[in-house]
Amino acid sequence: MKRIGGRGYKPRKVGDRVEHFKYVAIVLVYRNVKDLEECIDSIYRRIPDSKIIVVNAFHDEESKGRIQKAAENGGCIFINVENKGYSYGNNRGIEYARENFSFEYIIISNPDITVGKFDSDMISRHPEYGIIAPRIIAASGRYQNPMGVIRNRLSERLEFIGFEKNNKFLLMAGIGINKLIRKAVVTIHRFDKRPYRIYEAHGSFVIMSKIAIDALYPVYDENLFLFAEEGVLAYKAKKADIKTGQFDEIVIYHKEDGSMKLSNLSLNDEMKKANLYFYKKYVAGS
Repeated sequence: MKRIGGRGYKPRKVGDRVEHFKYVAIVLVYRNVKDLEECIDSIYRRIPDSKIIVVNAFHDEESKGRIQKAAENGGCIFINVENKGYSYGNNRGIEYARENFSFEYIIISNPDITVGKFDSDMISRHPEYGIIAPRIIAASGRYQNPMGVIRNRLSERLEFIGFEKNNKFLLMAGIGINKLIRKAVVTIHRFDKRPYRIYEAHGSFVIMSKIAIDALYPVYDENLFLFAEEGVLAYKAKKADIKTGQFDEIVIYHKEDGSMKLSNLSLNDEMKKANLYFYKKYVAGS
Protein backbone atom coordinates (compact mmCIF):
# COMPACT_ATOMS: atom_id res chain seq x y z
CA MET A 1 0.00 0.00 0.00
CA LYS A 2 1.28 3.45 -0.90
CA ARG A 3 2.55 5.41 2.08
CA ILE A 4 2.18 9.15 1.98
CA GLY A 5 4.52 11.07 4.19
CA GLY A 6 7.98 10.80 5.64
CA ARG A 7 10.44 13.14 7.25
CA GLY A 8 9.25 16.72 7.23
CA TYR A 9 5.89 15.76 5.72
CA LYS A 10 3.16 18.38 5.91
CA PRO A 11 -0.51 17.90 4.97
CA ARG A 12 -0.90 18.99 1.35
CA LYS A 13 -3.59 21.46 0.31
CA VAL A 14 -4.99 21.23 -3.21
CA GLY A 15 -6.35 24.68 -3.91
CA ASP A 16 -8.62 25.34 -0.97
CA ARG A 17 -9.01 21.64 -0.22
CA VAL A 18 -7.05 19.55 2.22
CA GLU A 19 -6.05 15.95 1.66
CA HIS A 20 -8.80 13.41 2.11
CA PHE A 21 -8.42 9.99 3.71
CA LYS A 22 -11.20 7.60 4.56
CA TYR A 23 -9.45 6.76 7.84
CA VAL A 24 -7.17 8.87 9.99
CA ALA A 25 -5.62 6.86 12.81
CA ILE A 26 -4.44 8.53 16.02
CA VAL A 27 -1.74 6.48 17.76
CA LEU A 28 -0.82 7.87 21.18
CA VAL A 29 2.61 6.69 22.31
CA TYR A 30 4.46 6.82 25.60
CA ARG A 31 8.05 5.61 25.12
CA ASN A 32 6.99 2.41 23.36
CA VAL A 33 8.80 2.60 20.01
CA LYS A 34 9.17 -1.18 19.58
CA ASP A 35 5.43 -1.79 19.43
CA LEU A 36 4.88 1.39 17.41
CA GLU A 37 6.82 0.24 14.35
CA GLU A 38 4.78 -2.97 14.07
CA CYS A 39 1.54 -1.05 14.66
CA ILE A 40 2.28 1.45 11.86
CA ASP A 41 3.14 -1.30 9.40
CA SER A 42 0.00 -3.24 10.31
CA ILE A 43 -2.36 -0.28 9.90
CA TYR A 44 -0.95 0.72 6.53
CA ARG A 45 -1.01 -2.87 5.25
CA ARG A 46 -4.56 -3.65 6.33
CA ILE A 47 -6.51 -0.39 6.31
CA PRO A 48 -7.11 1.19 2.89
CA ASP A 49 -6.93 4.93 2.28
CA SER A 50 -5.50 5.67 5.71
CA LYS A 51 -3.17 8.16 7.33
CA ILE A 52 -1.56 7.83 10.76
CA ILE A 53 -0.90 10.63 13.23
CA VAL A 54 1.57 9.56 15.90
CA VAL A 55 1.10 11.58 19.10
CA ASN A 56 4.07 11.40 21.43
CA ALA A 57 3.26 11.86 25.13
CA PHE A 58 6.60 13.43 26.01
CA HIS A 59 8.87 11.56 28.40
CA ASP A 60 12.36 12.69 27.43
CA GLU A 61 14.30 13.84 24.37
CA GLU A 62 15.81 10.41 23.75
CA SER A 63 12.46 8.60 23.53
CA LYS A 64 10.92 11.49 21.59
CA GLY A 65 13.67 11.23 18.99
CA ARG A 66 13.23 7.48 18.54
CA ILE A 67 9.45 7.76 18.26
CA GLN A 68 9.67 10.67 15.82
CA LYS A 69 12.10 8.73 13.63
CA ALA A 70 9.85 5.64 13.62
CA ALA A 71 6.80 7.77 12.80
CA GLU A 72 8.38 9.73 9.98
CA ASN A 73 10.16 6.71 8.48
CA GLY A 74 6.80 4.93 8.53
CA GLY A 75 5.04 7.70 6.60
CA CYS A 76 3.18 9.21 9.55
CA ILE A 77 2.54 12.69 10.87
CA PHE A 78 4.36 13.23 14.18
CA ILE A 79 3.22 15.62 16.90
CA ASN A 80 4.63 16.01 20.38
CA VAL A 81 2.45 16.86 23.41
CA GLU A 82 2.77 17.00 27.16
CA ASN A 83 2.23 13.70 28.93
CA LYS A 84 -1.20 14.44 30.36
CA GLY A 85 -2.73 11.06 29.66
CA TYR A 86 -4.91 9.15 27.22
CA SER A 87 -7.71 11.69 26.95
CA TYR A 88 -5.47 14.73 26.50
CA GLY A 89 -3.19 13.08 23.96
CA ASN A 90 -5.98 11.65 21.83
CA ASN A 91 -7.90 14.94 21.90
CA ARG A 92 -4.81 16.69 20.52
CA GLY A 93 -4.57 14.10 17.76
CA ILE A 94 -8.24 14.52 16.88
CA GLU A 95 -7.79 18.30 16.86
CA TYR A 96 -4.90 17.97 14.43
CA ALA A 97 -6.89 15.67 12.15
CA ARG A 98 -9.89 18.04 12.07
CA GLU A 99 -7.69 21.03 11.29
CA ASN A 100 -5.53 19.41 8.62
CA PHE A 101 -7.43 16.62 6.88
CA SER A 102 -10.75 15.71 5.37
CA PHE A 103 -11.80 12.26 6.60
CA GLU A 104 -14.74 9.91 7.11
CA TYR A 105 -13.52 8.06 10.20
CA ILE A 106 -11.09 8.56 13.06
CA ILE A 107 -9.38 5.52 14.56
CA ILE A 108 -8.08 5.76 18.12
CA SER A 109 -5.38 3.13 18.52
CA ASN A 110 -2.89 2.00 21.12
CA PRO A 111 0.61 1.39 19.76
CA ASP A 112 0.59 -2.18 21.11
CA ILE A 113 -1.89 -3.52 18.55
CA THR A 114 -1.73 -5.15 15.14
CA VAL A 115 -4.57 -5.31 12.64
CA GLY A 116 -5.42 -8.88 11.69
CA LYS A 117 -8.45 -8.24 9.47
CA PHE A 118 -10.21 -5.07 8.37
CA ASP A 119 -13.50 -5.01 6.43
CA SER A 120 -13.88 -1.44 5.18
CA ASP A 121 -16.86 -2.37 2.99
CA MET A 122 -18.80 -3.61 6.02
CA ILE A 123 -18.18 -0.30 7.79
CA SER A 124 -19.51 1.56 4.74
CA ARG A 125 -22.60 -0.66 4.64
CA HIS A 126 -23.53 0.22 8.22
CA PRO A 127 -23.50 4.02 8.57
CA GLU A 128 -26.01 3.71 11.41
CA TYR A 129 -23.10 2.95 13.75
CA GLY A 130 -21.12 6.04 14.70
CA ILE A 131 -18.75 4.08 16.93
CA ILE A 132 -17.30 0.78 15.76
CA ALA A 133 -15.88 -1.81 18.13
CA PRO A 134 -13.78 -4.52 16.48
CA ARG A 135 -13.04 -7.97 17.80
CA ILE A 136 -10.00 -7.32 20.00
CA ILE A 137 -8.01 -10.38 21.00
CA ALA A 138 -5.64 -9.97 23.96
CA ALA A 139 -2.34 -11.81 24.31
CA SER A 140 -4.13 -14.32 26.55
CA GLY A 141 -6.66 -15.07 23.79
CA ARG A 142 -9.45 -13.29 25.66
CA TYR A 143 -11.88 -11.13 23.68
CA GLN A 144 -11.87 -7.56 25.03
CA ASN A 145 -14.94 -6.37 23.14
CA PRO A 146 -17.66 -5.64 23.87
CA MET A 147 -16.75 -4.10 27.22
CA GLY A 148 -20.43 -3.62 27.94
CA VAL A 149 -23.48 -4.65 25.93
CA ILE A 150 -26.00 -2.53 27.84
CA ARG A 151 -25.80 0.24 30.38
CA ASN A 152 -26.13 -1.52 33.74
CA ARG A 153 -26.90 0.88 36.58
CA LEU A 154 -26.66 -1.83 39.25
CA SER A 155 -23.14 -2.72 38.15
CA GLU A 156 -22.19 0.96 38.01
CA ARG A 157 -23.40 1.47 41.57
CA LEU A 158 -21.69 -1.64 42.94
CA GLU A 159 -18.41 -0.73 41.29
CA PHE A 160 -18.59 2.84 42.62
CA ILE A 161 -19.20 1.68 46.20
CA GLY A 162 -16.49 -0.93 45.81
CA PHE A 163 -13.93 1.67 44.78
CA GLU A 164 -15.12 4.26 47.31
CA LYS A 165 -15.14 1.86 50.28
CA ASN A 166 -12.23 -0.30 49.12
CA ASN A 167 -14.69 -3.20 49.15
CA LYS A 168 -13.37 -5.83 46.79
CA PHE A 169 -16.49 -8.00 47.09
CA LEU A 170 -18.82 -5.25 45.83
CA LEU A 171 -16.38 -4.24 43.11
CA MET A 172 -16.09 -7.79 41.82
CA ALA A 173 -19.87 -8.26 42.07
CA GLY A 174 -20.44 -5.26 39.81
CA ILE A 175 -17.85 -6.47 37.32
CA GLY A 176 -19.21 -10.02 37.49
CA ILE A 177 -22.80 -9.01 36.68
CA ASN A 178 -21.57 -7.17 33.60
CA LYS A 179 -19.54 -10.18 32.52
CA LEU A 180 -22.54 -12.51 32.77
CA ILE A 181 -24.72 -10.22 30.65
CA ARG A 182 -21.90 -9.72 28.17
CA LYS A 183 -21.29 -13.46 27.86
CA ALA A 184 -24.97 -14.15 27.20
CA VAL A 185 -25.22 -11.55 24.44
CA VAL A 186 -21.92 -12.55 22.82
CA THR A 187 -23.04 -16.19 22.80
CA ILE A 188 -26.28 -15.25 21.02
CA HIS A 189 -24.29 -13.47 18.30
CA ARG A 190 -21.44 -15.98 18.11
CA PHE A 191 -22.14 -17.07 14.53
CA ASP A 192 -23.67 -13.82 13.33
CA LYS A 193 -21.37 -11.97 10.94
CA ARG A 194 -23.53 -8.88 10.99
CA PRO A 195 -22.69 -6.05 13.41
CA TYR A 196 -24.86 -5.74 16.49
CA ARG A 197 -25.47 -2.90 18.90
CA ILE A 198 -23.51 -2.66 22.15
CA TYR A 199 -23.01 0.00 24.81
CA GLU A 200 -19.27 0.28 25.51
CA ALA A 201 -16.22 -0.29 23.29
CA HIS A 202 -12.69 -1.08 24.44
CA GLY A 203 -10.37 1.91 24.10
CA SER A 204 -7.30 0.17 22.66
CA PHE A 205 -8.73 0.37 19.13
CA VAL A 206 -11.99 2.15 18.39
CA ILE A 207 -13.33 3.67 15.17
CA MET A 208 -15.56 6.76 15.13
CA SER A 209 -17.33 8.37 12.19
CA LYS A 210 -16.87 12.07 11.52
CA ILE A 211 -20.53 12.54 12.44
CA ALA A 212 -19.85 10.96 15.83
CA ILE A 213 -16.65 12.98 16.32
CA ASP A 214 -18.49 16.23 15.60
CA ALA A 215 -21.38 15.30 17.91
CA LEU A 216 -19.12 14.28 20.81
CA TYR A 217 -16.39 16.91 20.39
CA PRO A 218 -14.26 17.24 22.45
CA VAL A 219 -14.41 13.46 22.50
CA TYR A 220 -12.51 12.69 25.71
CA ASP A 221 -12.61 14.21 29.21
CA GLU A 222 -9.13 15.56 29.93
CA ASN A 223 -9.66 15.35 33.68
CA LEU A 224 -9.00 11.63 33.23
CA PHE A 225 -5.36 10.63 32.87
CA LEU A 226 -5.86 6.90 32.42
CA PHE A 227 -8.83 4.51 32.79
CA ALA A 228 -12.61 5.10 32.57
CA GLU A 229 -12.32 6.77 29.15
CA GLU A 230 -14.44 4.01 27.63
CA GLY A 231 -17.20 4.72 30.13
CA VAL A 232 -17.17 8.42 29.31
CA LEU A 233 -17.34 7.72 25.57
CA ALA A 234 -20.20 5.24 26.04
CA TYR A 235 -22.14 7.65 28.25
CA LYS A 236 -21.69 10.61 25.88
CA ALA A 237 -22.57 8.52 22.84
CA LYS A 238 -25.79 7.23 24.37
CA LYS A 239 -26.78 10.74 25.41
CA ALA A 240 -26.12 12.02 21.87
CA ASP A 241 -27.95 9.05 20.31
CA ILE A 242 -24.78 7.79 18.64
CA LYS A 243 -24.97 4.02 18.19
CA THR A 244 -22.03 1.75 19.00
CA GLY A 245 -21.72 -1.46 17.02
CA GLN A 246 -19.74 -4.66 17.52
CA PHE A 247 -18.02 -5.62 14.25
CA ASP A 248 -16.50 -9.08 14.61
CA GLU A 249 -15.30 -9.08 11.00
CA ILE A 250 -12.66 -6.53 12.04
CA VAL A 251 -9.97 -8.31 14.06
CA ILE A 252 -7.34 -6.58 16.21
CA TYR A 253 -4.58 -8.27 18.19
CA HIS A 254 -3.68 -6.48 21.42
CA LYS A 255 -0.44 -7.06 23.28
CA GLU A 256 -2.30 -5.48 26.18
CA ASP A 257 0.49 -4.40 28.55
CA GLY A 258 3.14 -3.12 26.15
CA SER A 259 2.79 0.50 27.30
CA MET A 260 1.67 -0.13 30.87
CA LYS A 261 4.96 -1.80 31.80
CA LEU A 262 6.79 1.40 30.89
CA SER A 263 4.70 3.59 33.16
CA ASN A 264 5.55 4.52 36.73
CA LEU A 265 1.90 5.00 37.66
CA SER A 266 0.30 3.08 40.47
CA LEU A 267 -2.38 1.45 38.34
CA ASN A 268 -4.70 0.61 41.21
CA ASP A 269 -4.64 4.17 42.55
CA GLU A 270 -5.16 5.67 39.09
CA MET A 271 -7.99 3.25 38.32
CA LYS A 272 -9.76 4.08 41.58
CA LYS A 273 -9.41 7.83 41.08
CA ALA A 274 -10.65 7.64 37.48
CA ASN A 275 -13.67 5.49 38.26
CA LEU A 276 -14.75 7.62 41.21
CA TYR A 277 -14.50 10.73 39.05
CA PHE A 278 -16.46 9.07 36.24
CA TYR A 279 -19.27 7.98 38.54
CA LYS A 280 -19.61 11.32 40.31
CA LYS A 281 -19.53 13.41 37.13
CA TYR A 282 -21.40 11.24 34.66
CA VAL A 283 -23.38 8.53 36.42
CA ALA A 284 -24.74 9.95 39.68
CA GLY A 285 -28.16 11.45 39.10
CA SER A 286 -28.32 10.46 35.44
